[in-house]
Amino acid sequence: MHSGGCYRSVDTPSRASLCSIETTDAYSPETPLFQLAKAIAEQIIAHAQQDDPNECCGLLAAEGDAIVAALPAPNAAASPYRYTIDSKELLRLFREIEWGDKPWRVAGNYHSHTHSEAYPSPTDVREAHLGPDATYLIISLRNPQQPEIRAFRINDDTHVITEEALHITDL
Repeated sequence: MHSGGCYRSVDTPSRASLCSIETTDAYSPETPLFQLAKAIAEQIIAHAQQDDPNECCGLLAAEGDAIVAALPAPNAAASPYRYTIDSKELLRLFREIEWGDKPWRVAGNYHSHTHSEAYPSPTDVREAHLGPDATYLIISLRNPQQPEIRAFRINDDTHVITEEALHITDL
């Protein structure tokens, strides 16, 4: 499990270690900026490490523009090469997020790549169906001592991938 060591995120265009979190203005105004609390990033990475060698998966909940929770889901595919959230589990998570007692919305999902980079695979792109504003976080465990986390938007219709500048915050 991740125990407070280093992991990497993308603070576009360079990659920065989260051991020394710094704000960067390196991204362009056209690059979407995605902010994620360090505690949520660590929770997602711990989930990925716990489920390794299989991919992990879950949904991201937002309140306004802030990601407020990562809700883990069992990987029904139980595979190191793909993930599937069972339809009943997906419905349960959507209900918890969208219709629960908090003013949350589904902001995207997350999953891990156990042996490859944190970049959407062709399968990830084909199965991206959460809408144009959804964020897809991918955690790479290719280097287990230094997991990498990156954020993307995937256009459902054109399958165009846009990387978001990921900023991990202390909040």
